[in-house]
Amino acid sequence: MIGLFSFDGPMYKDKNGVYCSITLTNEMFKRYLQVVDKLIVVVRTYNLDKTFVEMNMNPLSLDNLEVIEVENFNTIRGFLLDKYSFEKNIINVMREVDLIFARMPSTTSNSVLKTARKLNIPYLVEVGGCAWDSYWNHGLLGKIAAPLMYWNEKKYVKNANFATYVTEFFLQRRYPNNGISSVCSNVYLNETDENVINERIEKIQAMNTRTIVLGQAVNSIDVKYKGEHLVIRAIKKLKSNGINAEFQVVGPGTGEFLKEEAKKYGVLEQLNLVGTLTKDEIFEWYKMLDIYIQPSKQEGLPRSMIEAMSTGCPSLGSNIAGIPELLSSKRLFNPNDIDQIVNSISDLLKIDEMILEAKKNFKVAKKYRLEDIENRRKIIFQSYKKYVENIEMDR
Repeated sequence: MIGLFSFDGPMYKDKNGVYCSITLTNEMFKRYLQVVDKLIVVVRTYNLDKTFVEMNMNPLSLDNLEVIEVENFNTIRGFLLDKYSFEKNIINVMREVDLIFARMPSTTSNSVLKTARKLNIPYLVEVGGCAWDSYWNHGLLGKIAAPLMYWNEKKYVKNANFATYVTEFFLQRRYPNNGISSVCSNVYLNETDENVINERIEKIQAMNTRTIVLGQAVNSIDVKYKGEHLVIRAIKKLKSNGINAEFQVVGPGTGEFLKEEAKKYGVLEQLNLVGTLTKDEIFEWYKMLDIYIQPSKQEGLPRSMIEAMSTGCPSLGSNIAGIPELLSSKRLFNPNDIDQIVNSISDLLKIDEMILEAKKNFKVAKKYRLEDIENRRKIIFQSYKKYVENIEMDR
């Protein structure tokens, strides 16, 4: 069987022609290759002038993967020209496809699903976020596109034969599905050693709450809807209150906007753009943080927050999307209210409170064990495959 996976990604191609990414990895694609013999990956792709080693990214090395590079449709040219050219060309590819896995929200997936419905191909959607939140918080062009993207996600999720959601409640309520659905986060957590929480408690007990390290991990440090710039504004106010906070951001990108914000607010020396980290490196990084913070204006269920929580890291986040499924209400804030962000950080900086949050977070993260999630995913993928096989037999 041939499968097709679609998403905006992004995927990168290094200077030697090797495809690489932070999140679209061999480990992730293996889940689809359990039900198909070949997987076509249709994804927005950017060229790099460095090697994947220099960028600290994971190379794609699976033999039975084929990448079809897609332009960025989230531009005026992309929306008016490139998208329609893509839909015209992809139809011949999709005539050979048996199973479709479309991750949403995504302009690429919207075009794939438009074609799938035209060809009457059953499909599975992976609902990873809210199109309205994503586009509305992405500049003027995003605000113009938000209603259409929201309507498209509503339509394609509702009519999907199968659906997986990264949240337990939020996305299901906003984008209900009339087919068969399951909860399958994109988190990769193996069993955590109990010593991790003991080490975290020792770290908290020894910390100076007037000098702290905040951290956030993102797929791109250049997108604004993840809210890193809001933390920069908050640490300016914390500084005035006698709290010296270093803000470390992990992820690829130039970071020019964040640097300009830090200069503007006089905290450039408190901003540390770490770059990309390997899986092992990032977990060591989480352990080093005092507080993990997720000030996003758009989310599904933040994988990086769950990873940080698995190390017992006290965490704070926006009161949006799936984040309230992870944190108690007193650890949430309105991302548009800088004073709320400042107060949330200050209120957490009590040793007893931090130890309590560390224990709670470590316990919550256990719900996202890789083995449990992959078992649920395997069941719905197999059900989808069997459904398609039965259709083929009846023809």
